[in-house]
Amino acid sequence: MEVRKRSRTQTMARILQAVGEVISERGVNRVGINAVAEKAGVNKVLIYRYFGGWEGLMEQFLNEGNFLTNYNNQFLATHTEVEPNAHNQTRINYLIGLLRELKSRTPAQEILKWEISNPGLGFHSELTTTRNASFQKVLEKFFINENEDLNALTAILISGITMLLLIAPSQAHFMNIDLQTEEGWQQIECAIQRLFKR
Repeated sequence: MEVRKRSRTQTMARILQAVGEVISERGVNRVGINAVAEKAGVNKVLIYRYFGGWEGLMEQFLNEGNFLTNYNNQFLATHTEVEPNAHNQTRINYLIGLLRELKSRTPAQEILKWEISNPGLGFHSELTTTRNASFQKVLEKFFINENEDLNALTAILISGITMLLLIAPSQAHFMNIDLQTEEGWQQIECAIQRLFKR
């Protein structure tokens, strides 16, 4: 019984990993159960048995691989104590870290595109609520300032970072910033630093 349970867990993990790989290669809208089953090396019947079908598979993949929530939780775990005079540097580290991590995660970018273009799916609400709660914890710890509305500023910056990353594959330049080079992304990182070092 224990061996069977372990085997099932391993197979499910392999299927979920295959989802990420296929998304990276094709994008979410061109992924199907057949492609995932082939990549995972399993019969597609197992996907229906373990996940109930495509929507259940995607829901599980999103819940386990919710990059933004995971990033926020990890940042909070590694920045438990911050000196009051170091808050600006912590804010810079958070935003630049978010940019770099999201830039390196093609499946996360594809999932965000897919979420934007498929707002009516039932599990989006729960996913968004969880993500927003994780953002709120970061804001309350590092982005409180009585003299400025850092909540709104951070929302604009995160949205801007996300938008630039999502358009980068299809748009080489944005306002004369080369999104295809490290120099272009360095410009963006320097701009983030300047905003918090005024």
